[in-house]
Amino acid sequence: MTAPLGRARFVATLTGRMRTDRWGVAGTDLGIATRLSSGAVAYFFGDTFESSAAGGPGWRSPVMLRSVAGALDGGVLEEGIVFDGACGGRYAREILPNAHDPSQRPDPETPGSEFTVIPCDAITVDRRVYLSVVSVHSWNSAAAPTNFTYLARSDDLGVSWQRTDARWDNTGGALDQMWTMDRADGYVYVMSSAFDRANPGGVILRRVPEHRIEEPWAYEAWVPERDEMPSGVWMSVRSAPVVPVLPGPVGELSLRRIEGTWVLAGFDPAAYAITTRTAPEPTGPWSEPVVQVAGGEWGAGDGTFAQIYGGFIHPDSALDDLHLLVSQWNTAEGAPYHVLQFRTSVAA
Repeated sequence: MTAPLGRARFVATLTGRMRTDRWGVAGTDLGIATRLSSGAVAYFFGDTFESSAAGGPGWRSPVMLRSVAGALDGGVLEEGIVFDGACGGRYAREILPNAHDPSQRPDPETPGSEFTVIPCDAITVDRRVYLSVVSVHSWNSAAAPTNFTYLARSDDLGVSWQRTDARWDNTGGALDQMWTMDRADGYVYVMSSAFDRANPGGVILRRVPEHRIEEPWAYEAWVPERDEMPSGVWMSVRSAPVVPVLPGPVGELSLRRIEGTWVLAGFDPAAYAITTRTAPEPTGPWSEPVVQVAGGEWGAGDGTFAQIYGGFIHPDSALDDLHLLVSQWNTAEGAPYHVLQFRTSVAA
């Protein structure tokens, strides 16, 4: 079934030659955006290379770029976001330890195998920035592509980073591996899934007091309404059953509270599209997904975009002017491997 054409309008190609290669960032993906306490915006990218093709020299992940607040058009209509700096200065450095083990041993019991480290989402609590990260065991392991998820933090606006002790091991298809999160009313709300676009498990919802984010046992899980609990209930993760709030399979996710409305964007592998949903609360009820960027074939010329994923919401977005960062990678050719900017509306 062919996905309908998306509502979002293409703005610009954000990464690559003449955009980010000055920092050694020519080929990259993701571009997860979060606001720093300074007001600037930080962007976290995944596997990054000095060449435009994935697999070239200078492999590192994650890396971080910055832009000033409100730079969605770079001061020039339709130019798109313009980055003005990188963590590491003139060369965007790898901000967290990464084994870069090329063996990609698919056996999940093989100790010490970490092919790469991928950012999932970031949030600022007071002046501290938290980054959710997955340790990828192997792209070749369908049963368990990740080793675990952990939180990293920075107390100096992303200049330096350290791993925290907060870690969630992958127990085989666990739904707490690929995170997205935002704050409200003293809590951090986390929606997460398996790091696997074929896993039908869906999306689970948790929350934690924002200043206890580094304490895994301080989290509560939302258990949706059932016969014995007609309104749904928050329960400690120590005793809560794993009950999805949205169906799977899902890809990358991006949760943001905008003008009092919760917006969830991301990649829908079944629809082959970047979609959005809205809700009055993170517990729902969530709207049906709306296709914003439709997937297609290379060179189709029909308003679709080939081999897309991601779909991260920019923090300067409004409901009637939502900006999405979408990755595109020609896996057959290696390039393009870059991030695109789209704009749309999710206003009622």
